[in-house]
Amino acid sequence: MKYNYKDDNFLARWVANDLSTEELEKFQQSEEYHQFKAINDASLKLKAPDYNQSEVFKRINNSTIQKRKKVFKLSSNWMYSAAASILLLFSLFFINKNRTSTFETLYGEQITVTLPDNSKVHLSPNSKLTYKKNNWENNRNLNLEGEAYFEVEKGKSFTVNTNEGNVTVLGTKFTVNSTKNFFEVHCFEGKVKTFSTKNNHEIILTQGKAYRAYNNKNESWDFSEQNPTWLNGESSFNNTPLNQVIIALQKQYNLKFDTSKIDIEKRFTGTFTHKNVNIALKTVFAPMKISFTLAKNSSVVLTYN
Repeated sequence: MKYNYKDDNFLARWVANDLSTEELEKFQQSEEYHQFKAINDASLKLKAPDYNQSEVFKRINNSTIQKRKKVFKLSSNWMYSAAASILLLFSLFFINKNRTSTFETLYGEQITVTLPDNSKVHLSPNSKLTYKKNNWENNRNLNLEGEAYFEVEKGKSFTVNTNEGNVTVLGTKFTVNSTKNFFEVHCFEGKVKTFSTKNNHEIILTQGKAYRAYNNKNESWDFSEQNPTWLNGESSFNNTPLNQVIIALQKQYNLKFDTSKIDIEKRFTGTFTHKNVNIALKTVFAPMKISFTLAKNSSVVLTYN
């Protein structure tokens, strides 16, 4: 996520903790934030050389040449510009040394990332994508936390790595959804090779085929959608553990759930909207005869009717 700096003093105002809350939140979601934070942290560790205060005073006091002194008042703009210039000089070294691109989404947010080969990655809410810019042509590896839809350029290939499994592709369209003990892949076009690290299971998926690894079990099925429904404002599920549906609701609406009184291993098939939280909750829980109430701690308490 590129951040559009509003003025030439933006970085200096950030260093001086002079950004507004809105500016800071947007900057923290940008690709550059993590790079400049590393630069700033390193600069704080720089130490000025030691000097002998008494000796310096003695030399000044014994000086035989007196010069008229002029006092210049440094404007805040000049100081901001100087600080920003120094910060940018440090950035040339740090950014070139470690050119890692990081993209993250907030609750309810989606972004599209264009890779160096013009392939596109659509990140779903509360997800994270990282990859190395250096030597991309020879090292096409991406790391994903959460869910994303990939549109790979024809003739191009890369590997998507997650904590639960890996997907190797060549000129195709597919989704990857990875959370703890859950790994799901849909192939919308072409062919993908999927490997579940927890189940040690490898499978080749073609168009209209889906695969899921959950709690050491492998599941496969067919689907007919042309692209992920969450790109168009709905999240769809096919015989999905309720726990994963609840995670999707959390990511979309920034909710907390108390699931201690229900069975989160039950399966759900259906969709929920991204436009209205009440309708979304009713759509998911009403068919399962589960009621929901808002507790004092702002969590949604789920109980059976």
